[in-house]
Amino acid sequence: MSGTDPVYPGHRDDENDDDLGMDLVDQVSTDSESTRRPLKKWVFVVAGLAVILIGVVILLTNLAPKNYVSQVDGAKDKVVVQADLEGGGHAVLSTSAKADAGSIALTSLPRIDGSERYTVWLIEAESDRATLLSTIDSGAESATEGFNGVSKVGSVMVTVEPAEGSTSPSAEPLAVLDTPAGK
Repeated sequence: MSGTDPVYPGHRDDENDDDLGMDLVDQVSTDSESTRRPLKKWVFVVAGLAVILIGVVILLTNLAPKNYVSQVDGAKDKVVVQADLEGGGHAVLSTSAKADAGSIALTSLPRIDGSERYTVWLIEAESDRATLLSTIDSGAESATEGFNGVSKVGSVMVTVEPAEGSTSPSAEPLAVLDTPAGK
């Protein structure tokens, strides 16, 4: 080697060798910038409003109370189970696997003491744990309640409990209606 290597531009005495054609890239890039049009602010505003509107619709859909009774009544896969209550009255349990919901309708309920309430319990299929669905005043002649998660419910039980309330069934059931999932 002679001490000057043509690979290294610093040893070549030509000032233009340092830019390695970058002036051509600069010319092309400034020409393309002038042909692009900047996005208008209104495009960002419209996009932002669309995102907010979609979020509000999703939020309202999820927060709105569901009418499980009407979902089950209109279901094509509705299964109905009926039972007479001990001491009088009638219970109709309707379930829909597709809607994953159910409803229970109690009719012709006899009057009970004012210190008691009819109580409807959901019994889990796997654990037999009772969860309170609703309480019905002693003077009511009928009631209808809906619920979701029918795939996990093994049966629905109706009891008479003290008016103060109860965390679990404390009396003998008036009726136990098995759901199709519980069979």
